[in-house]
Amino acid sequence: MVISEQLKEQIEAGQYVPGERLPSEFDLGKAFNVSRTTIRRAIANLIQQGLVTTQQGKGIFVSDRHKISFSMSNPLMQFDLALKQQGYTGHVHSLRFQLTKAPAEVTRMLQLSHQETQVYWQEKIIYADECPIALDITYLPEAMGAALAKPLQEGFTYSALMMNGIDLNAAEVRLESVPATYELSEYLAVPLGMPLLVFSYVVYWGKCTPAACGKTLSRSDWTCYTSQIEVAQASDGGDHTP
Repeated sequence: MVISEQLKEQIEAGQYVPGERLPSEFDLGKAFNVSRTTIRRAIANLIQQGLVTTQQGKGIFVSDRHKISFSMSNPLMQFDLALKQQGYTGHVHSLRFQLTKAPAEVTRMLQLSHQETQVYWQEKIIYADECPIALDITYLPEAMGAALAKPLQEGFTYSALMMNGIDLNAAEVRLESVPATYELSEYLAVPLGMPLLVFSYVVYWGKCTPAACGKTLSRSDWTCYTSQIEVAQASDGGDHTP
């Protein structure tokens, strides 16, 4: 087992608690019988996973981290605002933004006509502070993607749309889970096969016009989805049959 995974297990088992200082690089090197260079690589991996932070001149400390929650009851909640409300700075890194032939399922979800054969396909990594927590894959109608190319590549999808006159007013969503592939494990700095949450969506504006469809694959160790459900109470009027 690599050093970073051993340290991660120790942190998750409570051997090191939030706010506690880890042993120095020298002491960790002695404990694991490896070089300081190897320890530095392991620490860098833990920082990328959001498990530890460094304080200049003081050392390495276990992060006091809580899961970031997103509401299923409000699926149009802007991702960046949800991060901000929970104390994180969100930003994105665009991996691709290109025209492509619309897959059949995308054509159906975006309600494209026979003449509309191409869509914009975007993939972007979402960060909470400096930790990659999700990969967002989005398809947009060609005209919309062309008009909003710059804001879509620089920001979060919902926010980019809404700040440029696309007032989202409805959504269809679904929540699933998949194991991380090799590519996803590289993008999100997670072990191969780790469970990822998959939030699939179609968002609408105007009179039920699809604006975008796609899915957000997020790290299950960093994120969760919540929903508030109210059960209607039966009225007391009249007799009730047991």
